[in-house]
Amino acid sequence: VMYGGRAIDDFDRRILRTYMEEYMGDFIFDSFQPFHFYHDETVDYFIPQPEVPSAKDEYLAYIESLPLANKPDVFGLNPNAEIGYYTQAAKTMLEFLVELQPQTGASSSGVSREEIIAHIASEILDKLPVEFDLIKIRRVLGLDISPTTVVLLQELERFNQLVARMRRSLAMLKRALAGEVGMSSELDDVAKSLFNANIPSIWRRLAPITLKSLGNWMIHFQKRLKQYYQW
Repeated sequence: VMYGGRAIDDFDRRILRTYMEEYMGDFIFDSFQPFHFYHDETVDYFIPQPEVPSAKDEYLAYIESLPLANKPDVFGLNPNAEIGYYTQAAKTMLEFLVELQPQTGASSSGVSREEIIAHIASEILDKLPVEFDLIKIRRVLGLDISPTTVVLLQELERFNQLVARMRRSLAMLKRALAGEVGMSSELDDVAKSLFNANIPSIWRRLAPITLKSLGNWMIHFQKRLKQYYQW
């Protein structure tokens, strides 16, 4: 249950049945001692018990009396969960606002969107390093390597894949902007991300998880490269 999310034997089924009987038993519908899912000075979550079981209006009135927004406590969550929710909501709203910017035509400075994207692509291409020669590095290190060196080789291999993907996509994007090749959906996503100062999704899949913008991510990218050389 912990690793696969499934009940695979009788022991799992027994545990699940015990939890269900403990938390979702018939006591929930006990009319003599009402069960409160959550209760405080402002709200009370329980199953209403009208005098007439089919009194739909009473159920609807109770539902309408419940608040539209709830505290994390109602769901058994830590109050800090609300901070994370609002942080993510604000981030999503800002991303939508950025995407609402005009995507065609020229900017106030007279530079077109395509020119801006091409300029950003050229700047990033100029900053891309030559890929590491892993065969040569392994030959220099020999067979007696430490565990940290193994980690370094794995990191360099991933870094090479990222650099190759970035160089290939940026080169194709510049050709697409020049009209030499067609603009695929993947290249269009790269162009949109560069224009909005975001990291393209095809790069994210090969890079460590980050919340940085494109500019800050490139600074971190260069620092990683420097660290690999020092390592």
